[in-house]
Amino acid sequence: MRYLVIGAAGYAQEVAWSLQAQCTAEGRPCHLAFFDDRVPLGPLASGLGPVVGGLDLITEHARWGDAQLVLGVGLPRTKAAVVARLSSLDLPWATVVHPAAIIGPNVTIGDGSYVGAGSVLTVNVEVGRFVTINLHCQVAHDDVVEDFATLHPDTHLSGGVVIEEGSELGTGAIVIPGVRVGPWSVLGAGAVAVRALEGWSTYTGLPARPLPGRVDESRVVAVRRAS
Repeated sequence: MRYLVIGAAGYAQEVAWSLQAQCTAEGRPCHLAFFDDRVPLGPLASGLGPVVGGLDLITEHARWGDAQLVLGVGLPRTKAAVVARLSSLDLPWATVVHPAAIIGPNVTIGDGSYVGAGSVLTVNVEVGRFVTINLHCQVAHDDVVEDFATLHPDTHLSGGVVIEEGSELGTGAIVIPGVRVGPWSVLGAGAVAVRALEGWSTYTGLPARPLPGRVDESRVVAVRRAS
């Protein structure tokens, strides 16, 4: 299988490393090529593979019959924009789960999503498409994490939590049981959500409180519709 990794910065290399480990655990080959508009061409220092060009070259490589796309960007709005940009390609998106992640029974993970090493998804968890669950996250029973959401490392979701579309939870953020985090919102690093958070806003602190200003809703809606 040939994997076309979208992005080549540090996060993309972490996803690719996880994919390589996943392929090894499953006993199948894994050929990686990276595409990034901002990273110079040539082999990456990690040794995971070469940067062969920008995103405009994806179309040429999409002719490979056994190719899959790998989402190597982690910020929700950037993910949505990339998926929209590549929506015309008739290629599947790989779902990447590092073998060191623990996935319990009745857990579903959508196409294009990533679960990093050390993360635990317990039981009856629903993860949407293009979701990032980074290193050492905890996703407890009956949680729902919707499309394009991102959990940065060491995020802890208690049971019965809903993370709506496009939300971003910073490193070490905590959501207590039964709380809903609204769409395209940001919960800052180390913040604790103790009550429902409205969408399109940024929250910090313990308990989490809103900062002035809102996400540019019109731009996000346009990107979401395109994807």
